[in-house]
Amino acid sequence: MTVLLLAALLIACFSNGTLAKTPTDDLLQKANDYLGKGQYYLALREAESVLGNRITQEQQSLAYGIKGNTLLIMQRYSEAEESLLKAYELTEEKQRKAGYANSLGVLYLKMQDQTKPPQFFRLAAELVENDPILALRIKLNQMRVQPENVSLPGFTTILSEIAAVDSADERIRYYLNLASIVKSYALPSHTELIQHALESAHADSTVNTDKSLRIEALDSLAEFYESQGKSEQALALSELAASLTDRMDVDDLMIQIEWRKGRIYQQQKRDNEALIAFGKAVDYVQAIRRDIPVSYEDGKSSFRKTLEPIYLGYTHQLLKKAGHQNGEAKQQTLLLARQTIELIKQSELEDFLGGRCLIEGMQRSELDDMDMQAAILYPIILEDRLELLVGIGKTIRQFSVSVSREQLRDAINSLSGQLRKWTISPGDMGDSDAYQQPAENIYRWMIAPIERDLEKESIKTLVIVPDGMMRLVPFAALYDGRVHLIEKYAVSVSPGMSLLGNRNSRPLHSYQTLLAGISKPGPAVEKISESTINKLLLADSQYRDQQIVSRSLFNHHLRNPAITRETHSPVSGLQDIQSKLSLPGVETELVSLKEALKSTLLLNEQFTVANFYQQVSTQSFDIVHIASHGFFSSDADKSFLMAYDDILKLDDLKSFLKRGKDATKGIQLLTFSACETAEGDDRAPLGFTGAALKADAQSALGSLWPISDEAASQLMISFYKNLMQHKSKAEALRQAQLELLKTDHLRHPSFWSPFILVGNWL
Repeated sequence: MTVLLLAALLIACFSNGTLAKTPTDDLLQKANDYLGKGQYYLALREAESVLGNRITQEQQSLAYGIKGNTLLIMQRYSEAEESLLKAYELTEEKQRKAGYANSLGVLYLKMQDQTKPPQFFRLAAELVENDPILALRIKLNQMRVQPENVSLPGFTTILSEIAAVDSADERIRYYLNLASIVKSYALPSHTELIQHALESAHADSTVNTDKSLRIEALDSLAEFYESQGKSEQALALSELAASLTDRMDVDDLMIQIEWRKGRIYQQQKRDNEALIAFGKAVDYVQAIRRDIPVSYEDGKSSFRKTLEPIYLGYTHQLLKKAGHQNGEAKQQTLLLARQTIELIKQSELEDFLGGRCLIEGMQRSELDDMDMQAAILYPIILEDRLELLVGIGKTIRQFSVSVSREQLRDAINSLSGQLRKWTISPGDMGDSDAYQQPAENIYRWMIAPIERDLEKESIKTLVIVPDGMMRLVPFAALYDGRVHLIEKYAVSVSPGMSLLGNRNSRPLHSYQTLLAGISKPGPAVEKISESTINKLLLADSQYRDQQIVSRSLFNHHLRNPAITRETHSPVSGLQDIQSKLSLPGVETELVSLKEALKSTLLLNEQFTVANFYQQVSTQSFDIVHIASHGFFSSDADKSFLMAYDDILKLDDLKSFLKRGKDATKGIQLLTFSACETAEGDDRAPLGFTGAALKADAQSALGSLWPISDEAASQLMISFYKNLMQHKSKAEALRQAQLELLKTDHLRHPSFWSPFILVGNWL
């Protein structure tokens, strides 16, 4: 069911009562109209502006109702709950109260509450009196919470009730709603009923009905036919729906219609038509991107299911077209493919950070133009192959590698898993080379095809814009059978070249640095939940068994740590936990850096949240270096650093660093020398990027997994020593990694490869 149809089924604010026409009522009507059209931010704006005025209780109820239903459709459930409850409490009109109770039932259904939906739907049914349309809407929603063996007979009864509704438009809405509900049971026995409902909606839509409803009916029936393998019928209905949309504001419907057309054309090998359809779908997505709600399940954004396949379908067709072109035409097609991939990067970061304003208006970076010895590599993972787009100077080069998504995923998981595992059990030298086979496979697929071009152009730095699971790859450890990638090139990672910006895009020659870290945690440990402490101690014990001090709060046993601002009583005594979590290398590292850099040092008790804020708000720093336990997960809200006295979350870091003395200058480098990302979670490395973007930093340096305290300390000291010799950040990291590679007991890539530089590599 589309968002627009859901709105039509939920919202009927003005149909349940008559209002005297006042300026406030006009604003409410305007907000309601915006809501019905799917313009949710405008609907919210108008409803909130009404609530800011002196209004009657009933007007308050209407404004809260519009706001709550809008937030419900946008999937901002906690905010929706607050507004809908207020709307319900404030209104005295029974029909309107029934409507709000119905919306609350839908809300709690979406929130997967097992008890409240039936209660509110029952309450709505009791309140509704003389509105058969609302009564039918409530009855349909009640069917959503019935056991399957009760629902099918009930659905059959409702079919006859819908047929008796006088209004064709209302019949269409309820047929479509009924089909959506029945479809959610996913039982073969329901197929005939779904088809009957959708074909009835289609039949009604052919006679004097609202054009947008007719398009909705065509789209829903086409979707059903496609699911049944009836591609020709699905395509015919989709093409008819598309032909009816001239001068209509139905972008959300057109996304689905053009996407379906693209899929079917692609199956039929009608490449030109598929390219056009996918391109239109992308354009429609971009037109309403701000209004498309994004939900999360198990830390994963619905973007992956709802939007990314559209962009990738378009990219697939562009790359296929480019494969048959030459010269300037090929370059233009490849440029469009790269720009489409950039839209994916932007959307993922927007969703990860929970807001789209942060990176709006960013201009494409010109860093690749500034560094003619850098190549920009986009590995694009498609179902049956890996496409490589390599930007060298003004030219984009295309390479296609025959490797399936599953093969690539297996190699990436194996490489990451072997290196993490060896970090925990380095004494098992029999496994020390186990990483080489997956590292060599990925090298063969991703680097070998482009290597001749890199050598010919004297490339020194390889900047990789990773796609999805590729973000989990420690690229420095890729192996050609003889040497590692880091022995040939400096390696940097970019979230997307359109996301870097070009302000202050210069080599780092200034070293005004804030050094902050803890060698022994303080009261901040008490701000972590007891269950997390238990997992933490278990994780730490694995390293202690190997006489290794780990530079991270968590290892692979803990993916989504529970953090809280409330004090808990840890399982063990505070001193025992502090001792087990001590990082003796941090003090050595920070003191050494203090002597080498022009810097301010906050160590242990000095590294409080208040002191950190005081320093960044009164001084201008080029580098902020934090050596403390920390964790980046797929959820920005669960990504954090540990100060001495409290937890420092990503949003805290943003608000602190962007209020600095010279905030317009921005930070050139944000370093996390003791953090890790959640294992197997390819969104987690976005934490580095998100931290850099939120702090307005040009670059971020961090680790994909916890490594030894000694290795981290040695690498960081070497890294900054190289920076002071006016090397680029990417080359400074490369030299530091090579230094560990040449150190006998730290030569294994598990010690040096997890460190990645994100952003500006100069």
